[in-house]
Amino acid sequence: MTLRPRGAGRLLRAPLVCVLACQVVVGGCSGASATAGAGDDTSPREQPAPSTYRPFVDTSPWNTPIPEDVALRPDSAALVQHLAGSSEWPSLSVSIHPWSVPVHWVDASTPLVDVHTPLSNEGEHLTLRWPVPVGAASAPEADGHLTLVDVARGRGYDFYQARLRGDGSWDCSLCATVDLQGSGVRPPKGGPSEWYASHGSRACGFPLLAGLITAAELRAGEIPHALVLAYPGLRQRWFVSPASTGHPANGVISESAGIPCGGRVQLDPALDLDALGLSPAGRTIARALQVYGAYVGDFSGSINVYADGSAAAREAYVGLLDSSATTSLDLSRLRVVEWGALTPDG
Repeated sequence: MTLRPRGAGRLLRAPLVCVLACQVVVGGCSGASATAGAGDDTSPREQPAPSTYRPFVDTSPWNTPIPEDVALRPDSAALVQHLAGSSEWPSLSVSIHPWSVPVHWVDASTPLVDVHTPLSNEGEHLTLRWPVPVGAASAPEADGHLTLVDVARGRGYDFYQARLRGDGSWDCSLCATVDLQGSGVRPPKGGPSEWYASHGSRACGFPLLAGLITAAELRAGEIPHALVLAYPGLRQRWFVSPASTGHPANGVISESAGIPCGGRVQLDPALDLDALGLSPAGRTIARALQVYGAYVGDFSGSINVYADGSAAAREAYVGLLDSSATTSLDLSRLRVVEWGALTPDG
């Protein structure tokens, strides 16, 4: 495996998951995109994105601002220096496409289809019945992320390495359901819950909708939640809530360096954003990083946060957002919040 280009997501998961994916996914572990039933105009298509929507309860760690008197890591400066030096592109970008998460909105009218998975947060080797709209498309690269959101039911459906079969059903290397009216935090690996309950479709166990930037938020000029940060030097194996698993070994990261899954990074709130010449979208993202910060949630070949990567969102971003919206931010103005005790993954 090789490092991915700028804006890329993580390397493939642990070897077991990759092997399972090659066994289950039609065509093997390729990076081809999947699009559902594009020629069938008789089936219900996806619902429009809501004008305002924030998943999870207000007390969720995703929705809780960072206190003014928050404790920082004593090695915060060294951790930030390590973060900035971990990529050949030492700037913060916005991952939109192809290494992001397409969001599709569903409701009770969306047809249920079979989703075959070797592993989910509900068990192993299951065939699930999930609402997948006609025209749904996963991210085109190897991660193949896709999330389906049912606002009325408060339910999310996450895919990792999603592939559409010829019969209209789907394959998914790791699927996970999400309670969008809950805390947004899965049971930790190694806790009293079944071992598979901790797994999510993002490497550190996060729900895919958690921390994702949307076009509606950028138009409103406010992102009312924490973001997800990915970078090439996150810490292997160890994690802290809201992560529920650690990142597996991939030949690049280590157990002794970097910020672990669930570690929280904040842009210095004293930084004057108006003096930076940011675009409106860039300023909105930077302000969210000051107020809510970002949780480390994935491996990437670059340093990035994530925005909805669906075709509808990308169309809405024209003239509003591009991947360079935050590249002028000085990474040395980041700081790392104290994370407390870490939990080992295995």
